[in-house]
Amino acid sequence: MPSWRRFVLLVALTIPLMHAASAAHAHSRPKTSSVPERTDTRVYLMRGLFGVFSLGMDDLAGKLRAVGYSAEIFAWDQWQRVQALAAQRYAAGGSGTVVVIGHSLGANSVFSVADGLQRRNIPVYLAVTFDATQPKPVPFNVTNFVNVWARDGYGAPVQAMPGYPGNLQNFDLSGAPGVDHQSIDRLDEFHQLILAQLNELTNQ
Repeated sequence: MPSWRRFVLLVALTIPLMHAASAAHAHSRPKTSSVPERTDTRVYLMRGLFGVFSLGMDDLAGKLRAVGYSAEIFAWDQWQRVQALAAQRYAAGGSGTVVVIGHSLGANSVFSVADGLQRRNIPVYLAVTFDATQPKPVPFNVTNFVNVWARDGYGAPVQAMPGYPGNLQNFDLSGAPGVDHQSIDRLDEFHQLILAQLNELTNQ
């Protein structure tokens, strides 16, 4: 995709998403809670099949670490481990927030992690899926959900559970030049949107 088109897309999408994130942040944080540090924000990134095609997860993890976030990468079939890590930290009184991001089969695993944490009454501040092949309804414990998909890939739009009180954003890139299932998770525009949402919540 030419650089000018990427710039226009970034501007067009960042403004409404930042507004939604700010509104959710203002209404969802308890007045007595402190603002978490970036190092206290756990970002779990989940690769797709064989763990070799989701190079965007590695790129995004590097960008997150560069500005102070804790970012770990897992295989798509390690969702139970991710769920357990998040639950253990929450039970131990961890003050940071949970963020889960995945591509392809890893995106499918994002729903599994979120569903399991909801059963434990554990909140997820942000969940992001890139071309989930079998999306499920977004559960109530996810404050912000971003789904990036393309009909010419393997993705599909995501819906939420009835009465979902959070913010759900679907970005349809069907037909966008140069965007397919293997490249959709590498789009810097959406990496920057993820960083922008997290920066709304955390201290440096």
